[in-house]
Amino acid sequence: MKEKARVLAVDDAPFRRGVDKHTFLVALLFRGFVLEGALKERIEVDGDDSSEALIRLCNHPKVKEEVRVIMTHGTTFGGLNILNVTKVYEELELPLIACVSRKPESIDKALRSAGLEDKIGLVRMNPPYRPLRTNLGIIYCSWIGLSKGEVVKLVRGLAVESKIPEPLRVADIVASLLSDI
Repeated sequence: MKEKARVLAVDDAPFRRGVDKHTFLVALLFRGFVLEGALKERIEVDGDDSSEALIRLCNHPKVKEEVRVIMTHGTTFGGLNILNVTKVYEELELPLIACVSRKPESIDKALRSAGLEDKIGLVRMNPPYRPLRTNLGIIYCSWIGLSKGEVVKLVRGLAVESKIPEPLRVADIVASLLSDI
């Protein structure tokens, strides 16, 4: 992978459970540590449209020819709106890395209690999370379309202020601005 390949960092905006029906996926295009663009797509809280929303974001004319890697803050957005990692990868032919700061717990119980048992299969189909050591601590990453060595190099190279890669850290900050919309 090319040095300073453009990364599309994606996180969801906050929402009020039981109140908000929708929230946003926020996507920031980075070249190294330089922010080059920003987009958002509306998704349904606990819905099943996060994969399609991410595909639309990646196909947006502002970023379509630029994105080389998708980096997401986990694989669940807007509560229990599960990203289909394989579908996104196969449709876009772009590698995807999902990162979280803590070891993911099974969400089966949450899905069952919300009456969303049908999503358990999708969760299990996604690539497993694996621990990855950065200079600032251990994070957990799930990926498709890249070797472990490529993931380690990219994640470590972008983790400068925290163990989470800087593009995802900034995407989280920007997404938090949408909490009142």
